[in-house]
Amino acid sequence: MSKQKMIEQQLEQALMEGRWKLFERLPAERQLAEELHVNRTTLRAAISALAGRGILETTHGSGTRVRALPSEHPAQCPLIDRIDASLLIIPSIIRASSLVIRPSQVLRLERILPVAGTALRNDDIKAFAQANIQFFMEAARFINNASVSSALAACLPDGKSLIRLFNACDLQQKEQAFAHLARILSAVRHADAADAEAAAEAYFSTLRTLTEAS
Repeated sequence: MSKQKMIEQQLEQALMEGRWKLFERLPAERQLAEELHVNRTTLRAAISALAGRGILETTHGSGTRVRALPSEHPAQCPLIDRIDASLLIIPSIIRASSLVIRPSQVLRLERILPVAGTALRNDDIKAFAQANIQFFMEAARFINNASVSSALAACLPDGKSLIRLFNACDLQQKEQAFAHLARILSAVRHADAADAEAAAEAYFSTLRTLTEAS
């Protein structure tokens, strides 16, 4: 077994044992590498592999967070199935979030949208996809319910699938997805639960249409 695979398994075991909770940030890369007695290159490869499986999520400037716990993470399934699940679950989560969100939490969402917009203008599809995922993960945290967060993390499209989907889209299609995010933020900012829910449904309906066309 390669060193990278061993580190992957160690990280998964730590997650299953509850060392880090859902959405919690992992220690700094240097600290974690020293703890696991591995070089940072191998650690990055292991984290990248877990991120590709949707268990971890790495965001530039924010470090690595837990996106889904291994014991709860479903086997890989088609993107269309994840989007269908998202259509059933996430609009309701967004609606609930809009009813409890505080001004400081709105600011956290407002910081994500410009990142997505800049990535879109620079044709940085990876950063754009990550910002899309981060937007919904952040919104779910406002409810402060681990079961709700777990449900969202389990059905949300994984990063690699979303990157492939956006790579297959033209600019206008990606701008359409971004516009739905902006509408969600606007609705949440004004505590308009119905419009927030409708905008989230429109976002995932757009992803479904794009998936069927790709």
